[in-house]
Amino acid sequence: MAENKTMKAPERFIRLLKKAMDEHSETLSLRQVAKRADISAAYLSYLLNGERGVPSNDAIAQLERVLNIPKGDLFKAAERPDDQALEFFRKDEAGSIMRTLAPLPNSKLGAVRKMIERFVQKQGRTKGK
Repeated sequence: MAENKTMKAPERFIRLLKKAMDEHSETLSLRQVAKRADISAAYLSYLLNGERGVPSNDAIAQLERVLNIPKGDLFKAAERPDDQALEFFRKDEAGSIMRTLAPLPNSKLGAVRKMIERFVQKQGRTKGK
């Protein structure tokens, strides 16, 4: 007989959630966090105990907001792209951009990100002119 295994969220995701809850400026109970993030307390408990998979993108974004986790960090720990990344992947040139970047080692990607951020900022300034 096949065993029914629940896919659990990555350990890194669970650790980041627990750490954020423990270090939050307000002392929030599990129920308070769940209510503010608009998820059930039972689901959050199961999630923290490794008995549930990664929640929806909306729930992850809400948890980031409620727990003051820098935007995108919880998505990265969940090994899932956020909605902005998904929107980028839908663009026509996204595939060729990703293929161009694929050979770069991880150590170089931070520099590429900074160059792109400067480019985007510059485009925003020139757009209004």
